[in-house]
Amino acid sequence: MKVIKSTIKLLRANKLLVVILLLTSGCTTSSYKVINHEGWLNELLVTPDRVSMECENLHTDDIVSYGFTLFVLDEKKTVLPVVQTNRIGESNCNERLRKIGKILKTGQRIYIAGIGDLEEPRKLREPSHFFPKHGTFMDNGRQLQFHAIANETGECFDAYSGSEKPCPQGHFPLKSTK
Repeated sequence: MKVIKSTIKLLRANKLLVVILLLTSGCTTSSYKVINHEGWLNELLVTPDRVSMECENLHTDDIVSYGFTLFVLDEKKTVLPVVQTNRIGESNCNERLRKIGKILKTGQRIYIAGIGDLEEPRKLREPSHFFPKHGTFMDNGRQLQFHAIANETGECFDAYSGSEKPCPQGHFPLKSTK
């Protein structure tokens, strides 16, 4: 009881410290927004808690390859897959998990560039995907082809040239890299 009273007394005496702690506590609201949409070229701005990723084993006829996919929880609580359309090897896929995982961990604003039709109606379907802070949600039937991902600190990964500069390459001037 004495500890609580002394803590309250200390906080009353240091109101400025309390205000500074509240302002710098790093609270962020979960968000999803389409910030650029030109035809089939799309740029999303999301918080990291709305992104998960997977390397799927696409083993067929003695050929082992992997497919890389980002899963993005949209504003309607449905899942938008952002797919790397070419097949890649296991080490390449694991490298993507590691490098993109770092982008997600070190950023609060995540920019994702992809090609696809976001005007298409949502059609809920299996599979469902789990997001630790939100729960499990179904695929929305839409899909983007993965082009690049970046955060506000400038860390970036391009689907075809990795972290090589300039990143991203091509026709996607991500907001974070301007």
